[in-house]
Formats: sequence, C-alpha cells, structure tokens
Amino acid sequence: MATRTQSIDLQKVLSGAARLEVKLLNAGVEAMQVYINQASRFSSLAAETLQAVQDDKATLAETARKLSDFGRQSVHAYADLALRLGTSYYDEFDRLASQARTTSNAVSPPRAEAKRPPKT
Repeated sequence: MATRTQSIDLQKVLSGAARLEVKLLNAGVEAMQVYINQASRFSSLAAETLQAVQDDKATLAETARKLSDFGRQSVHAYADLALRLGTSYYDEFDRLASQARTTSNAVSPPRAEAKRPPKT
C-alpha cells in the first residue's frame, strides 16, 4: 500500500491567512466609512428639515420625498458596499484555495513502500 505524504508550507498558509485578515480589517474600515457618510447625510437632512419647519416652509409631501430619496440612496450605498466586500473576500478566498490546490498538485508523487524481507 502506497502512502502519500503531503507537505504543508506553513509560511504560505500563515501569509494567506494574514492577507485575508487584512482584507477583513479593510472591509471593516470601509463599512464604517459608509456608515459615517450615511449618518452625516441623514444629519444634514434632519437639520435642513428642522430649519424648514421652523421657517414654515416645510410641507409633509416634500419632507416625505426627501426621506424617501435618502432611504433609497442609503439602501443602494449599503448594497454596493456588501457586493464589493463580498466579491473581494470570496476572490481572495478562491485565490487561496486555488493556490493550495496548485501546491498540493506539485507535491512529489507517492513513494512505494519498501518491501520488507520475509521473516525467517
């Protein structure tokens, strides 16, 4: 019976895992940037609406339209973020898996076990 030993390049595994972790960290930073940007836009919208109410220039229809537009834009911003981050993560994950397959295929062919002489 032939056994096949596979060697694992620990340095490649660790560097791949570290690269994936850095991508994850960058994704978190990007998510926070989108969140802060959306919160800033909402804050500006609230301030404008409040000023319009105080100046008796606000209408219910206009306020509803602004909130609806903001909600739509916000959903698009988060959907775009999720799509970009998901694509980036799985591209990196696929790259690591492909690299692992390539490395495992490059492992030397299985060695035949040495036959022991019969016991006498």
